[in-house]
Amino acid sequence: MENQQIKVISQWFELCHDAGVSLVSATEIAQKVVDAYSENHRHYHTLDHVNHCLTVLDTIPNVIEERQDIQFAIWFHDLIYDPESGLNEHDSALFAYNWLTKQNIANPANVRDLIQITGDYLHPPEGNFSVQIMHDVDLSILASPDETYRQYALGIRAEYSHLNDSEFYSARQKFLHGLLERTPLFLLEALEHQWEGQARTNMKAEIGRIEKYKNLSASTKK
Repeated sequence: MENQQIKVISQWFELCHDAGVSLVSATEIAQKVVDAYSENHRHYHTLDHVNHCLTVLDTIPNVIEERQDIQFAIWFHDLIYDPESGLNEHDSALFAYNWLTKQNIANPANVRDLIQITGDYLHPPEGNFSVQIMHDVDLSILASPDETYRQYALGIRAEYSHLNDSEFYSARQKFLHGLLERTPLFLLEALEHQWEGQARTNMKAEIGRIEKYKNLSASTKK
């Protein structure tokens, strides 16, 4: 395990300790977590993404009664990730629910529901404060600095390498336009004020790059 992975996974052991999970169970699942998030086809949905989400969560100052549930949801929400599957969130949520139930910790049903809302960001979820936090934390990458956002977009493209450029960029544009049509994009008012402008700038810039690429590709085929 690399140093960066060790640093990230140490947060898993801290969470499990605080939740009352045995060291044996925490260690067993930790290896599965590392193996899953290190799969060769992942370029964005890695442990770095988990770490990013946890870091963002730590910046939210409000006292959150369900913080532990959100932390478990962050760890499990992309555990199962196949770009060609439409059931990733469902399968990850089910895995989390079963494991948490077996451990008799947290609120398995709540963690399951928090994970499932990450499966559709074109339609803002309705729910409590924890749902809003999970939603905004997972989408926070959209408000990253320009270079970080560009790396995120490249990572997504690499994960969907099974699609040709025409298929991928058409779907990607549709997704980005769908997000831009949402008002507001972020559900928590404080994060909306902090992130909304940068996120929209980043997405519009990506759409512009896609259009430029498509136009260049079309001109070379003439």
